[in-house]
Amino acid sequence: MTDHLAPIPGTRWQVWRWGLLRSAGFGVDGLDRLSMPACAKAADVLLTSGAPGTDEDFTAAFAAAVADTGLALNEVAADPRFQQAVIWQNPGVLVAIEGLLRAGPGAARNSRHRSREEIVAKYWQRYCAKNDTVGFFGPLCWVELDPQAPPLTSRPGPGSERHRRVFFERWALAAVAAAFSADPRIRPWLPVGLAPQLTLDDRAVRHPYLGAIPLSAPEAAVIGHCDGIRSAREVTRLVLADAPPGIRQPADVAAVIDHLVQRELLTWGADLPMDLTAEAALRRLLEGVGDPGAREPALAALDRLCARRDDIAAAGDPAALAAAMTALDAEFTEISGLPPRHNAGQTQAGRTLCHLETVRDLDLTIGDAVLAKLAPLEPLLLSARWLTSELAGRYTDRLEELYQDVAADLGVAEVPFERVWYPAVDAFVGRDRPAEPVIEEFRRRWTEVLDLDSVPDTTSQVDLPRAELTDRITAAFPATAPGWAAARIHSPDLHISASSKEAAERGDVTIVLGELHIGLAAFDTHFFSVGHPDPDGMIAAMGRDVPSSRVALAAPDSWPRLTAREAEWLTGPDDVQLGFAPAPGVDRRRLLPVTALTVVPGQGGLRARDRDGRSWPLIEMFTGLLWLHAFDAWKLASLGPHTPRISVDGLVIARETWRSTVGQTGLAGATGERERYLAVRRWRRELGLPERVFVRVDTEVKPCYFDLTSPLYARVLCAMMTAAQKTGGPETGLAVTELLPDSDHAWLTDADGRRYTSELRVQMRDPISARAGS
Repeated sequence: MTDHLAPIPGTRWQVWRWGLLRSAGFGVDGLDRLSMPACAKAADVLLTSGAPGTDEDFTAAFAAAVADTGLALNEVAADPRFQQAVIWQNPGVLVAIEGLLRAGPGAARNSRHRSREEIVAKYWQRYCAKNDTVGFFGPLCWVELDPQAPPLTSRPGPGSERHRRVFFERWALAAVAAAFSADPRIRPWLPVGLAPQLTLDDRAVRHPYLGAIPLSAPEAAVIGHCDGIRSAREVTRLVLADAPPGIRQPADVAAVIDHLVQRELLTWGADLPMDLTAEAALRRLLEGVGDPGAREPALAALDRLCARRDDIAAAGDPAALAAAMTALDAEFTEISGLPPRHNAGQTQAGRTLCHLETVRDLDLTIGDAVLAKLAPLEPLLLSARWLTSELAGRYTDRLEELYQDVAADLGVAEVPFERVWYPAVDAFVGRDRPAEPVIEEFRRRWTEVLDLDSVPDTTSQVDLPRAELTDRITAAFPATAPGWAAARIHSPDLHISASSKEAAERGDVTIVLGELHIGLAAFDTHFFSVGHPDPDGMIAAMGRDVPSSRVALAAPDSWPRLTAREAEWLTGPDDVQLGFAPAPGVDRRRLLPVTALTVVPGQGGLRARDRDGRSWPLIEMFTGLLWLHAFDAWKLASLGPHTPRISVDGLVIARETWRSTVGQTGLAGATGERERYLAVRRWRRELGLPERVFVRVDTEVKPCYFDLTSPLYARVLCAMMTAAQKTGGPETGLAVTELLPDSDHAWLTDADGRRYTSELRVQMRDPISARAGS
């Protein structure tokens, strides 16, 4: 069945009938508040002519711009919605905002005042210009893609949010669960299980590094009943029903469990799922505690915590929100004994106790006329097919080499899977990675196909005929099928550019490719499930596109960006979770330990086989690592110092981009507000940059928005260059990208007609399934 798919006219590719619209939570016109074109004009006249009077004109214009900026930032800082957004992200920043407001726009411009202005400006640009899915300042909206519908139909509701929900961070719930687990009256009612990477094998535990660990009869009997779902009390009942020698009473079983936990063979406690169901799971565990004297106080404590969370959700102004968060912090610390911040001082997600997810109040349908404009993506998707095929081929070869070494060493054809897994992991995350030359070749071939070296440096835009480009791509990237089962799905982030909502509804739009996530089903992120009308249908759709059992990794705590918010949710009944190390939140019902598998030769190549006879192409066991090399490989902007805007039959596949180094900008080390502003204007003129751009330095993960007419943003930009030079040196790379669509082409509106930036994430399916080996 393919009823979850819509055709892309003119191609064999298909797109899921659901799309995800991500948008900013504040109107794009907010960017204008810090734009100072008159000041920029005066600076440019001074720099180009230097005629008498131009210095005085610039000095006056600069002073006026600084004053106007201060006034605008005070107005932004006083906005209750802005304050609430900042409190959600970083409550500590409220101190700076309050300080700025107390001082007022006419305050002395000392370093503290300038720092507070910069803080407000940085948050403001994010809330107005970036399509992050974060709280009410980055709402999401599920979109219907319907070939029978008009080009685009947008019906905003009366409010900004249709639905909101506040979730506890999983680390916070785990801390509370650990506190409950320490209660000796509760602990017997909590589950006991083997560590995720271990397997019971008669009277031994198979350990991936230590081999077979012998067990006594009581130890083997206890472990035999520990499935990670049964409580210690239930395990005790089952062991005593057929007690081996040495086990006579419950205390004997408890002693064995304790000993095995100390040896790190068993886990015992409230191991909550690594997804947004953790709160419900904790409540079920507590409700299952048979001792009312322990159960009721624990449930009451959880209820108090949830009530404080609900107060946060209901808070309607900054003061109420801040007070509710403070109350939650205090309640959490009272219950857990821990501070209410996780990884304090770091910038990663999930530091606070809870997060807000919202759905924009909008009904949006996209029809055939707009879907047809996606056809020029076909050559990119064909090259993506080659990339996944080539990556899978290179890693299959490496796995074959490792297998042959192990098989020769053991003298058998069926070898323990862990003897291949652990050495192979180094090929994915170590220094000698087969992926690197593949990605380099991928980009080199694109460079050759586009032939940008023949394009004059002064060219700002190139439009390629789709048919011609497809022929070139087919020749340069020959591939018969995707490299692994889930690699048939690619997820482009698309920006719809239109002069107005009405123009968009007529289909008078330009599609701009933001990012192309290769081999990645980007919908498979748990917080995206919020607000979807048919989650079960989405899960079924994933199963139809990837009918074979998918293999996810049970990720250790040490892995970066490990949060329940970003967990997978499109998990089918036959999908498994590979346990290869101690890991939180393991799904015991689909756990597959590395020690429960062997590698065997099979039809089409090596296969991993479990004890029940199920088997997978060996490469499929590594796709949880393999996609990390594929998903972000599409980076045309890195081809040279200047990349023109590149479009294919009108669809923009690369924005105009300039690349240099921090040292070449001349901005690092610039001092004084006036001098920094002139340095930025000089740099802009030399490169021919537009006034509004995104800038990313290699020392940072994400780009930042800059309005180059703004004295404040000039100051922030120079500070960024100085910091990057101190961290990485003057050769630190720098990329500047045009703002496209610009604010005049933001079509998304609310009920009052205010415009917002947005991007549409879609999932596109290769018409060809994975090669026979997968």
